Amino acid sequence: MEDEIDLRDIFGVLWKRRLLIVGTFIIAVLLAGVISFAMPPVYKVSSIIAVGFYDDPAYTSQASMKNVMLSDEFLLEVFEAISPNGTSSDFRTFKDDVKVEPVKDSDRLVEISIETKKRKEGLKAVETMIERYSALSENSYNKQKKILEDQLANTEQRIEVINLEINQTSETLQDMEETSGSSTAVQAEMRFSRTLDILNGKESQRSALMDRRMELDKQLLLIRNLEIVQPAREPISPIWPRKALILGIAGILGLMLGVMAAFLREGLARPE
Repeated sequence: MEDEIDLRDIFGVLWKRRLLIVGTFIIAVLLAGVISFAMPPVYKVSSIIAVGFYDDPAYTSQASMKNVMLSDEFLLEVFEAISPNGTSSDFRTFKDDVKVEPVKDSDRLVEISIETKKRKEGLKAVETMIERYSALSENSYNKQKKILEDQLANTEQRIEVINLEINQTSETLQDMEETSGSSTAVQAEMRFSRTLDILNGKESQRSALMDRRMELDKQLLLIRNLEIVQPAREPISPIWPRKALILGIAGILGLMLGVMAAFLREGLARPE
């Protein structure tokens, strides 16, 4: 049938209009190259930190860290430290560029990053954010650690007191056994029984205090402040523009456009 498309005709058109196709491809690639190389590079500066592990949810959870670091008050302090002469428009741009996100499959790690055209300024921004948040976290950490240390010291003091009372009660029981003949058997037995109950109660108190001391020792051993897992470094390569990707896409689009132009021109060139 006359309307059927012959592959030989298709390849014939492509070969005949090869200069148009190749020219369109080259122009698209060159144009994309010029644009991509003219675009200012964007760099990403990032750092990973681990939140603290102590009894203060304001500084020991990924969500709380994100809320604090992305707050206007916190970011304004950082911005003023790195850009003393910056404008409100600069601050809004800075705020939009900052990202604070939990690391996937982790309940303690958080990535702090900023995308910027100025590498050194971005590095300073991330370092300043970590420095200021670390100061807040360390203050809370020291308070919680001091509370635990005070509780431990108080518990140890109570253990010393209860040990002294147990020793005194034990001596009293021993004296009662030695002097039991000086009073009636019933009275002696009653006093001995009451004193023994007191001794048992104090020993129970000591056992509870010993458990409490072990628990406090464990908490002090496990307590941790914020830790920098991956420090920020000045990036070498930009994340944008991705020149190879841009050139690749431009090349594909240039070929497609060239083929379309070839068939369009061939169709217009055919006589009625």
